[in-house]
Amino acid sequence: MAPSGLDAEAIELLSGTLRGVFADRTKHQDLEAALAELGWEDVVSTDPATAIDLLFSEHGRALATSRLLDSVVLDVLAPALSVAGTKRAVLYCSSGIALALGSSDGVGELVAIDGAGTVRLFPAETVDLEPVRGFDDDSPWFRASNLPDTGEVSVGEVGTTAVAAARRALCAEIIGACATVLDLATAHTSTRVQYGRPLATFQAVRHRLAESYVAIEGARAALRLAWDEGSESAALLAKLRAGRAQAEVMRHVVQVFGAMGLTREHDAHRYVTRTAVLDQLLGSHMDLAEEIGAALLKGAAHTPPITL
Repeated sequence: MAPSGLDAEAIELLSGTLRGVFADRTKHQDLEAALAELGWEDVVSTDPATAIDLLFSEHGRALATSRLLDSVVLDVLAPALSVAGTKRAVLYCSSGIALALGSSDGVGELVAIDGAGTVRLFPAETVDLEPVRGFDDDSPWFRASNLPDTGEVSVGEVGTTAVAAARRALCAEIIGACATVLDLATAHTSTRVQYGRPLATFQAVRHRLAESYVAIEGARAALRLAWDEGSESAALLAKLRAGRAQAEVMRHVVQVFGAMGLTREHDAHRYVTRTAVLDQLLGSHMDLAEEIGAALLKGAAHTPPITL
């Protein structure tokens, strides 16, 4: 959890309210309208770290679909972009792939941003967006093609600040999804019987659950550091740790669920595919590890150690 100006009771109440909102609404238009009715902007202005942390954690828990991540990026970029009032959507560029969290219907401009904070601005009609099918069917991912080579906007450090904000939000969303699927796996081991014993009584199974828990808590610690520091490097580390956690957690829970977890009827595969895509946005954990390694070889200062 991010450092908070809200007390524990207020956080618990807010978390429960958000969970109810996500449970009742699956379409992003309904979700965003519900948050507006809730007065979410006031909550964000009061305690942005806690608000963003809770919001995206519940977003990941519910496997929700929305453009809330776009809002995080565009709120930071707004002062550096001209023509206020134009409806915009974001393209998240990484490893030669650009993904949008929805179609360009009703959108005037597309804002492309990569992990380095480079920002490009295009009229929406100049970019082709095709829905991505067959992987994360729950989420309206669109892949962009024919991006113009022009359109770069000079935004200075605002670009890297926007990337850091998005990475913190993505980290919270990945953690929320991982914690939820771990809860499902833990409950499964208590009720599923093999060889006359509950799965939870087998040491190898308990080890998988324990290792998953440690991975999630490590990502939480990295996210706390990212909020405390507020730096781009700490946000990068948090995104890296969250990406590594999802890879480890999903590997373990698929083993724990066995064949049941591989079926379309079970929810496990939905968390596997969603977190895999979230890991890719603005740099996968493998890409970010290479980036940190390259920076260290050049003598860059490393991020302070994380206290678990």
